[in-house]
Amino acid sequence: MGKYTGILLVSDWDRTVTGPDRKVPPANTEAVLRFMEGGGLLSIATGHTRLSHRSRWDQLPTNAPHVVFNGAEIYDYRGEKSLWQGVLPEEARRLFTRLLEKYPQLHFEIQCPAETYVFGEDMGLAEIMKKMGVPIRQAPLGEVPRPWLQFAVSGSPGSSRGKGEGEEPDWFRYSDGEIDALFGGILEEVNAPGTGCTGSRSLPFLIEAQALGCSKGETARRLQKLLGCHTLVCCGDALNDLSMLQAADRAFLAGDGAKELMDKGFEVTVPSAEGVLADAISRL
Repeated sequence: MGKYTGILLVSDWDRTVTGPDRKVPPANTEAVLRFMEGGGLLSIATGHTRLSHRSRWDQLPTNAPHVVFNGAEIYDYRGEKSLWQGVLPEEARRLFTRLLEKYPQLHFEIQCPAETYVFGEDMGLAEIMKKMGVPIRQAPLGEVPRPWLQFAVSGSPGSSRGKGEGEEPDWFRYSDGEIDALFGGILEEVNAPGTGCTGSRSLPFLIEAQALGCSKGETARRLQKLLGCHTLVCCGDALNDLSMLQAADRAFLAGDGAKELMDKGFEVTVPSAEGVLADAISRL
């Protein structure tokens, strides 16, 4: 029995495991090794698909299955097997069809376990996914195979207003009135009664939807039960982490996390560049 035996720590990846530079701070790596040596179990919960997360999952040592598709699947990368899936219902297909017709200027994805189908405007996203090893397919909507685990709606973040010449905008904290109005309205449509979906804004210009009951928080609890742990600890930074932070026995919010989460009563850590997981584990 170690100090952390019975504790499951589930962390978001971007801007929680990693800093703004997309690199894992050494402090996080050192801390999770101590945590696991002390009997703790560590998992990642991400909005990425099973395949897109595969390109990075082993950049940080973990010893538990991961939560992918924002909670629609629990996947064991070491054993190469799916342990649980939440499949989008027929109502979600009808919703997706309406959104695709209503917003032809946007990029749409249907994310299946082993491939992604794209619709609408490309916006360069297909090339990014190919680089991450995600097979990209195009087909008439009626021919996309089941199951669907998640669908995504995204747009262009626009220009880098307010940034210096040559600087990349901070898309995780990007704010634009037009984008907020558009994607806020789409999110209301996704979460409306009768859609069979639950959606969140992983980025200001990205909405991802899963079946009801398949949020990060609900699936983190599923994983906790599967592993037989008595305590669930969660770390996150963004709006799509809210359900996970609310579900946790102890919840840690990155110090540079979304401002909308700062008044929710979560424990606030150092900024992501300094090691969110290291700070959280030091408090357990």
